[in-house]
Amino acid sequence: VDVFGTVFEAWYSPVRDAVGGPVSGVIGVGTDVTERHRAEAALRRSEESSRALVENASYGIYRSTPEGRFVAANSAFVKLLGYESEAELRKVHVARDVYADPAERERLIAAFGGDETVRGAEVAWKRKDGTPILVRLSARAVRRSDGRIECFETIAEDITERRALEEQLRQSQKMEAIGQLTGGIAHDFNNLLTIILANAQLIAKALPTERGDAHADLRDVMSAALRGRVMVQELLGFARRSSLDLQSADLSGLVADLSGLLRRILPADVEVVIAGGVGLPEVRADVHAVEQILFNLATNARDAMPSGGVLRIETTRVELTEERRLACGAPAPGEYGCLYVGDTGVGMDEATRRRMFEPFFTTKPAGRGTGLGLATVYGLVKQHGGGIEVDTAPGKGTRFRIYVPVAEQRAAAASRGQQREPQIRGGTETILVVEDDDQLRRSAKRILEDAGYQVVTAADGQEALDVLRHQGPSIGLVLSDLVMPRLGGRALYDALRREGRTARFLFASGYSDPEGRGGPRLDPALPFLHKPWTANDLLLRVREVLDAD
Repeated sequence: VDVFGTVFEAWYSPVRDAVGGPVSGVIGVGTDVTERHRAEAALRRSEESSRALVENASYGIYRSTPEGRFVAANSAFVKLLGYESEAELRKVHVARDVYADPAERERLIAAFGGDETVRGAEVAWKRKDGTPILVRLSARAVRRSDGRIECFETIAEDITERRALEEQLRQSQKMEAIGQLTGGIAHDFNNLLTIILANAQLIAKALPTERGDAHADLRDVMSAALRGRVMVQELLGFARRSSLDLQSADLSGLVADLSGLLRRILPADVEVVIAGGVGLPEVRADVHAVEQILFNLATNARDAMPSGGVLRIETTRVELTEERRLACGAPAPGEYGCLYVGDTGVGMDEATRRRMFEPFFTTKPAGRGTGLGLATVYGLVKQHGGGIEVDTAPGKGTRFRIYVPVAEQRAAAASRGQQREPQIRGGTETILVVEDDDQLRRSAKRILEDAGYQVVTAADGQEALDVLRHQGPSIGLVLSDLVMPRLGGRALYDALRREGRTARFLFASGYSDPEGRGGPRLDPALPFLHKPWTANDLLLRVREVLDAD
């Protein structure tokens, strides 16, 4: 009874004059229980607050018995495992229905033998629909008076996404480290290949035609050097150091144009199925890089199907949500073009899948493959600002999904038909060759002189600047390396402009990103020749620049 804020607990007993007689009065006893009432109310509020705290927690919290039954769970835990309600969850068996490996639970329980708590244990679970997840558990054992464990009180945190992001970060850091190494050696390696190619062609030109054996040997040398050039480009593509020409492109059209060639390079027992989406938005891509991605994936699929199978290639439009963006590694959610390449081959186990994008990692026999195919695909996709997903399992094939950002504007229709072989022409103009590598400078000089040109050489930009100050009007073209001691090619170009002098320039470099070596960024409109070049590459580019208006 509440009387003006004071709570009484009352007992009443009737008073009778005789046994069984009428009630003549009442004896009442009242006890002041205000403090007890307040304590009980406070306890109820505390329990409700604790219950609300557990129920509204973002982490999963549950109790389970040693036998493997759930006793209680909050909403976050029910949602984590994908069940409809706590009542449904109580019907499942913890070890059999939740743990990916039931023995893992036994190992966790054994850890309570010498301690009352387990903190930060990472275990593999599965949701109601079978989706694998990785969780971090912190638990304590609740014991009876005799010391036996009554139940476990556990906090579960889903760290699947965090681990995926950490793996992406490790992969990115690994790629970046190798990319820096690759970019550093590209210049010297490309110079060596240029010297080999140029001198092999000079020797072949000087050899009598009847020396067929010698010509065959030189062709082998040039073929090996050209393979080296391809390998450097693949390394640069993997390391995201290659130069891409990103333009609006029709992804379905690219696949359709390459379908015939793909069918010719794949064995007859591999069926190629192509399904291109209709009316898809164009993507922002480098056409040749997309071709390389597709060829590398097709080659990988061919090797995964030694007894034949089906290679399916599809193009679709997708809208990447934040969750899917994180899964594929794309930089931002939004609209993307998707290139799907799937095979029915042997698939990959988890250990292989984790390493598949590492350069030089291969499961093929010695002598077959460089281990750069998928590494190059990864690098080129990232360089496009896209993402990549891989779904694979042993015996169930492999499915790649490449996501490329949609272009803002459509490109003008262009023909991808066969182009005529350009004609190699020489000339009589004077060309200043600026190159710090003696052998390469000598090779370029001989090739140009054999084509009829007058050639002046300089070992660096400072020496070339002195030559131009004295012979400026007679110099028709400056062929200059970009990165040199004392004065580089771009600095030479700028110095001439400051002095009011003009000259045609053709820049060359073996660096994949010359501006990344500390020099100023090169204007894309300026003519450029990538090393390693062949004699024909050099002569064609020189003639193009000299003939330009």
